[in-house]
Order: sequence, then structure tokens, then C-alpha cells
Amino acid sequence: MVVISGANKDIGKSSLAAYLISHCRSCAGIKVTVHAQRPPGEAAVEEGKPDAEPLTDTARMAEAGASPVFWMRTTVEDMAADLAEIWPRLDAPVVIVEGNSVLDHIEPDYIVFIMGPGLGDFKPSAYNALRKAHTVVINGDRTLTAREILDLEKEIKGMNPKAKMLVVSELGKVKAWEIVLSRAVGMVGGEYMSNEVEDRVLDAVKAKAQEGRIACAVALKLAEELKVPAAEVGKAANALGIKIANCSLGCF
Repeated sequence: MVVISGANKDIGKSSLAAYLISHCRSCAGIKVTVHAQRPPGEAAVEEGKPDAEPLTDTARMAEAGASPVFWMRTTVEDMAADLAEIWPRLDAPVVIVEGNSVLDHIEPDYIVFIMGPGLGDFKPSAYNALRKAHTVVINGDRTLTAREILDLEKEIKGMNPKAKMLVVSELGKVKAWEIVLSRAVGMVGGEYMSNEVEDRVLDAVKAKAQEGRIACAVALKLAEELKVPAAEVGKAANALGIKIANCSLGCF
């Protein structure tokens, strides 16, 4: 089990969840939202085939390859019972969970916490999630100074001495996500998740390449058709010694 938690909304949790799911051989997905009062209807709503744009968080999980995917709408008081009810329905060796308060009721193999470059905008459930995280990802485009990184690391270590910190603006998003994946594979097991390039991606890139090159536009189209991140096509090209030509978007 892998849990992706975060400081607030729109910090990158769903993007990372979809990335990890795309590297699972078989996995289920859950997004947990906590409400003050129990919402009407079923606590766990199963995601069908995504057909709307923009995709919801659970639809992105399903699009990335998770099955089944549930949106669990619950309260603090009902969460334990709702989790117990949904668990038998998760027929998969790996479960990717997005949420904070869920960490009060489960002990995952690997926990990632995503935040911006400061602790000032945390929602209440975020502090507990940060204290339990194995990896803390500092997301955002603003480049941090060495002093800011050291001060932030000191604050994080004060709350969670075991946490390892990754700074996206320093590494780049592709590299940061790859490091998280590598750590998840180490905790969950290579038989369930893999940071290696799939054979189907390698075969597709090899088929499209001409004279050791593949155009950026073709590579992006290939990623869309294969339903994998553009970075996976780039990794396949690197593994095959194929150059991505005319790339001006920074995707490869």
C-alpha cells in the first residue's frame, strides 16, 4: 500500500498518484475525502470508464490503469467502518491511496507527503501526515536558495527526523517523480511495481523511429496512444539509443 498525502489542494497529489499507478503491474486506487457531515448516498463510489475532460482525480487514477478505483466520501467518525467495508472490494496486490486522515487507520508500506515551499498554508490533517511520511516532496516552480532549502529541511526534520526530502525545482519534476517511484518499488517490491520501461513502450518507440531518431511530436502522440507519461517514451528512447528530435517543449 502506498499513500500520497499533501499540505493542501492542487499541490500535485493526483499527478503523482497517476504516475505511480502507471508503473504498477496491477493496482487499485482510492481517493479519500473527509466531510464534516456524512454525504448522502454510498460512502464508496466506484469510478467508471473516464470519458469527460478535464478528468477528476479518480478518473485520472483509472485512466492511468488502476482498477477498481473508489472515491470514498466519509467523516472522521465513520472512516474506520467505511475502510473496513471497502477493503474486500480491492482485488489487487497494490493499493494507491490519496488522502491524509486515512493514515490514522492504516499503516502503508510507503507514504509520500507533497507540500509547497513552506508550512504556512497547511490544512489541519496535513501535520500528522507529514510526521508519518517516508518522503517529503517540495513541489512548485519557484527556485529555492540553498539557505531556504536548509531551513525548510530543518523544519521538516524537526517534525519527522526519518523523512527524506526532494525539491522539485532542484531536480525537475520527471527526476523527482522517478526517485519517488524508485523508493516505492523498494518498499512495495519489484514484482508489483517497476521503474523499468515496459516492453510495449520499447517496441512502439523502435517501430516509430527512423534512422535512430523520433520526432518530438511523434513521441508525444505515442505517449498519448499508449496512455503513459511522456517521460516513459523518453526513457524508452534513451534505452534504445534513439534521439528525440526537434523537442522544444522540455518534455524529454
